[in-house]
Amino acid sequence: MSSMPPFSARTLLGSFSDLICDSFGDLDRTFAGLTSFENAKEDSVVFALDKKSLQKAMESKAGGVIAHVSVKDHATDNKTWLFSKNPELAACMVKRKINAPTPYRGEVEGVHQTATIDSSATLGENTVVGPRAFVGKNCRIGKNCFIGMNTVIEDNTVIGDNTTVHPMVYIGHSCVIGKDCEIMPQATVGSEGFGYAHDHLGNHYRIPHTGRVLIADDVHIGAGTCIDRGTLNDTTIGQGTKIDNQCHLAHNSVVGKNGLITAQFVNAGSATIGDNFVCGGKVAVAGHTITTNNVHVAAFSAVHKSVDKPGQYGGYPLQPIKEFFKTKATLNHITEMRKNINKLMKAVFPEES
Repeated sequence: MSSMPPFSARTLLGSFSDLICDSFGDLDRTFAGLTSFENAKEDSVVFALDKKSLQKAMESKAGGVIAHVSVKDHATDNKTWLFSKNPELAACMVKRKINAPTPYRGEVEGVHQTATIDSSATLGENTVVGPRAFVGKNCRIGKNCFIGMNTVIEDNTVIGDNTTVHPMVYIGHSCVIGKDCEIMPQATVGSEGFGYAHDHLGNHYRIPHTGRVLIADDVHIGAGTCIDRGTLNDTTIGQGTKIDNQCHLAHNSVVGKNGLITAQFVNAGSATIGDNFVCGGKVAVAGHTITTNNVHVAAFSAVHKSVDKPGQYGGYPLQPIKEFFKTKATLNHITEMRKNINKLMKAVFPEES
């Protein structure tokens, strides 16, 4: 459960005084880690985000609970309670502190003997390069980075401090990746985009892509995600944006800050997405569209034209979310409505039936 020795509630209270605002019970009680309600033991900590999960926490065997401050009157004597205005964030930070980090470095330190590092490349202090990884010419990798096994980083790439590149990642030449980023296994950053010119016979000719991929600080790129380099201009991902697994961002894409892009998202080339964009799974964005800041899109929707007003949207064609819900509810009754309309038409115009 945890790579660290047992910890006390008092230690957590001291470490996260900005997040944990109140407590109840024995603060010197020791714990082994956070776990689910079902797997909890006396040395476990669970977290409750609402009244429903609070009941589960109280019924569990867990000795510690992280809960919202509004439910502190429900605290029981048999558990140690830590209260927060944001229990999800508090539990997240506690888990990050006490559990083994990813990736699991094991005994790997420095550059593994089977890694290939070009003599012109530079590595920062405490950076780890795993077995059979490749780092090309003139690459600059910052301090405290982790480059996983069998990862390929092509020439002239820059990676900032504290960035983790998991095993089996491909990063194309001349890309720039910021600080505190994480790129999960089998992601591809900086591959050529899907761009072809055509002749009168229907033959296709690949267009060289000379743009880069620029990734700002604190960006997460999920496993199996592909981000294409620009044709002429750069593909850019803004600071703090989190991209889930198996997403595709085509050439010349622009994604703003603090986005949350979930699995199987896909956008066509030259689409621009603003800050704080949030979408459900399997959302598609058409090429050459502009989506403004603070837009949320429901799962299985398609952004088929530019969106110039912040808000929540859904469906295809895309609608404001309230209209989308009405449309979706109506679709379930289309067959019945059609039958009723036919009956009405026969009653009103019997001579035409």
